Amino acid sequence: MAQRRRKEILMKQRQRRITALCIGGGVGAVLLSLVVCLIVFDIGGADAPVSAPVATALPYDAKEPFSVSDLTADQLTQMRNQGRMSVSDGPRGVSVGDTLDTLLEHFPTTYTGLQPSEDEQILYCADYFENQNGVMTVLPPRGLVTVESGNIIVTLLSPTSAYPAGTRDNYGSYEHIYCVYTIEPETMTIASIELGIGQ
Repeated sequence: MAQRRRKEILMKQRQRRITALCIGGGVGAVLLSLVVCLIVFDIGGADAPVSAPVATALPYDAKEPFSVSDLTADQLTQMRNQGRMSVSDGPRGVSVGDTLDTLLEHFPTTYTGLQPSEDEQILYCADYFENQNGVMTVLPPRGLVTVESGNIIVTLLSPTSAYPAGTRDNYGSYEHIYCVYTIEPETMTIASIELGIGQ
């Protein structure tokens, strides 16, 4: 009788262990399936990276192009209200009166100086391609140096958020920020700085 009772107790303990293992295995399988679904379908994944405006300008990296993170929150708000504005102190500490060389030290560049036959030179760009109309297009973020009315103009353009995949010559339908430096050619110093936002 005692042996039979002991066998029953052992059988119940085994059944409890098997039940616990089955429940644990089932929960583990559900969790594993959930993790696989999150990875495969990118559920809850982050949106396209956007440089958020900050209260003060971030420390810059001279290898990084001009972007929203170069602006203060106040500048961005003012630009959204006005569209464009003139400033004496521009992004990355570049100010009116600084030299062209000082400006170029603060942004990525392959600039070697405009040749007499040139009226435009690319400082940096995300892509450079010929569009469907045969026009060469420079995809932002980009920096261009041009000569207009005898002045040297440095124009920096950047999207306010990442483009959708495959965006090329239709980039103009997205919002951008820009910074335009007008350089006095006699002194090679910055005469004015203009910030703006728009398409």
